[in-house]
Amino acid sequence: MPGFEGRIGRISAYTGLSAGRIGRLKGAVRPWGSEPYRLCVNVRISRRASLAASGPKKSGTRLPDIFLSYNREDQATARRFAEGFERAGLSVWWDATLRSGEAYDEVTEQALREAKAVVVLWSKKSVVSRWVRAEATLADRNKTLVPVMIEECQRPIMFELTQTADLSAWSGDTSASAWQAYLADVRRFVQKDSLGVGIAAEGARSAARVSDASSVADLGTGRLPSIAVLPFANLSGDKEQEYFSDGLTEEIINALVQIPELRVIARTSAFAFKGQNTDIRRVAETLGVANVLEGSVRRSGNRIRVTAQLISASNGSHLWSERYDREMADIFAVQDEISAAIFAALKVKLSPQAPANPRHTPKLPAYEALLKARHCHWKVTPESMDQAKLFHEQAIALDPQYALAHALYAEHLLGRAAMAYSPMREVAPVIRTLAKRALELDPAIAEAHGVLCTLAATYDYDWHEAARQFALAMPGDRGSPQVHFNCGLFYFLGSGRRQEAVAQLKLAVQADPLNPMYRSSLATCLIVVGRHDEAEELLLQCLDLDPNFMLTHLYLAVLHAARQKFAEALPFAKKAFSLAPGFAGAVSTYAGLLVRAGEPDRGREIVRALGKGEAYGASRALAFFQSVCGDIDAAADSYERAIQERDPNVSYLLQGPQAEPVRASPRWPRLAALMNLPQAEKVLAT
Repeated sequence: MPGFEGRIGRISAYTGLSAGRIGRLKGAVRPWGSEPYRLCVNVRISRRASLAASGPKKSGTRLPDIFLSYNREDQATARRFAEGFERAGLSVWWDATLRSGEAYDEVTEQALREAKAVVVLWSKKSVVSRWVRAEATLADRNKTLVPVMIEECQRPIMFELTQTADLSAWSGDTSASAWQAYLADVRRFVQKDSLGVGIAAEGARSAARVSDASSVADLGTGRLPSIAVLPFANLSGDKEQEYFSDGLTEEIINALVQIPELRVIARTSAFAFKGQNTDIRRVAETLGVANVLEGSVRRSGNRIRVTAQLISASNGSHLWSERYDREMADIFAVQDEISAAIFAALKVKLSPQAPANPRHTPKLPAYEALLKARHCHWKVTPESMDQAKLFHEQAIALDPQYALAHALYAEHLLGRAAMAYSPMREVAPVIRTLAKRALELDPAIAEAHGVLCTLAATYDYDWHEAARQFALAMPGDRGSPQVHFNCGLFYFLGSGRRQEAVAQLKLAVQADPLNPMYRSSLATCLIVVGRHDEAEELLLQCLDLDPNFMLTHLYLAVLHAARQKFAEALPFAKKAFSLAPGFAGAVSTYAGLLVRAGEPDRGREIVRALGKGEAYGASRALAFFQSVCGDIDAAADSYERAIQERDPNVSYLLQGPQAEPVRASPRWPRLAALMNLPQAEKVLAT
């Protein structure tokens, strides 16, 4: 097979088989995750004596990540912590021997000063230990202190105000949620300087407590005025009217984002603060913006009252505020007036390209139906997605000239296909018709071009058309976060343009920094390009944003498996499966890792839920399981079925580490040809 011999060396290194044997086997490639794939060994030093023997740190020598401080009577607990950190891939400096002497030796003090995180185990004994208190004091001064209580005790008074985790009930189970939360805190200290994109959460388990998101949001934004529009409060006294207040917020965001001279935080991140009484300055710091718009909506019959205030985050002052008492039919004018007031208050100069009023003014019932559709769409449950579909259809039926309704319905159907709610072959013709109709009604509606780009990449495998539509979806080199997400994942990553995929997903995260879908997908792209540490940091941030976001756990399982750390991967796969037992990807990942963990019967019992891959979306999931089990030909067959089904996920999944054995096999050229991949040989080599 042309080019295969030239790749034998790579396959040999990857599988651990001799080059001669690979040549004879003709495709009998080792499964993804086999032990011979291990390419590196982490050397950890677990006792002070080991480092002391080598003397002070030489230039280029890497000290451990964590300095573990504890009282010698807590040695058994300290050992559990050290082993837990090391299983998670972190190196630890700790001392299993008695402390002696009245001062630190040179090597010990150097390790303490240069550790990225100093873990202090507070107990009744350690709080009175002058050694532990001194180490904690130095770590606090160096901003590396990550304390934890291992039993109920009165901490030294100077540390009472330091946020301290409570693991007094922890028995050593590394899958325990309390341990995972604390481990995420420690990782942020260890890796806080290694990632150019990301937020540093302070150990919270909700979006409101995620801090320093501005490091993401400000990347590449220069000095543009910036704003976050918080969800308008529903004061109508009727929870059923919440769709209206949410919809008004989203409409204002959509209006503001059209102006290149203004940086606007996207919906998901802004809505992370819904229902929370969070200080405005804290919101602005988290989202990396200088201004915040908040307001309320009260609806009574055919009357509405909208209040809005624009607040400067630097000092909390009101730059502008207004109250609108109008008829319901005036809601579109209210939206325009609020947008115009914001532009004036922030001194935003509208560019010549900015349309003065590009929107079609829809019929009011159609507008309300679309708001209800979007409200249901964002809940992302099978029931809500079905409701969203009905409301989208209703909006178009009520106003066939409503371009935005056509474009958003096309986007909704694309999402259904990606989540396996609807077969792609069934909805693709409808998606194409809707997107083209939207452009006929409004040629400037960029979202429709984003949909057509994704359709060209995942259904037509027409990469030239995908490139053309992508350019049209990015007027002025600016696109919506959803366009960056869809095109980055399905077009760029799917076609093997991996670095460009990373760039597009970064743009999505910058615009919507608290969106776990965008952040976890960026992590997926980073895994593909081999930047595992950065990917892990992003996924740990996703756990801070939403500890029950299934894809985060799934991608952490894939990441650890790609690193050959199957023991660490299995708990994450199990959690993903528990959160979404009907999701094919969670089923196959958990089943495959059970097989790797020595439980083949249990793994095969779980994977039976996928059958033979007949159900839409099951084939590409089944391919993962087959690849892990070493049945590369069966995996290739499953990927081929997924391609024939036009599963939109298959092209980018084939770029991932789980598909490496298939890409390294003689079956790959045919699969690449079925997807019309440009320069298939080059894709294999990257």
